[in-house]
Amino acid sequence: MAIVVQWDNPERSIIRWDFEPEWTWEELADTARVSSAMIASADGDVDVILHAVDTQPPNERITRYQRSALSYTPSNIRMLVLVAGRQMAAAQVVAPFFEQLEIAETLAHARDMLMMQTA
Repeated sequence: MAIVVQWDNPERSIIRWDFEPEWTWEELADTARVSSAMIASADGDVDVILHAVDTQPPNERITRYQRSALSYTPSNIRMLVLVAGRQMAAAQVVAPFFEQLEIAETLAHARDMLMMQTA
């Protein structure tokens, strides 16, 4: 799979999506479904890190079906951080789907941002 979703910490309070350089809208929609199920199973709030350094959005257009998979946001998502490196193409892909989006340059910076929110 070109986008891997997994828990980023043992407490299961942070989910991380790791994007490979090439992925499809269908893979993004599948990842959103898997991630939503994981978040729904969590006891408390969950933060999401989208680790999308060195990736580009697909050339084809997103379909209504694929977009619908991204429209459901579990109520216990607290913060969403996009790790985009120095490229902003990834931000253009995900920004329309999420009201609250923070951007970090590195994975370590994203984790620091989340730690500051819980302190």
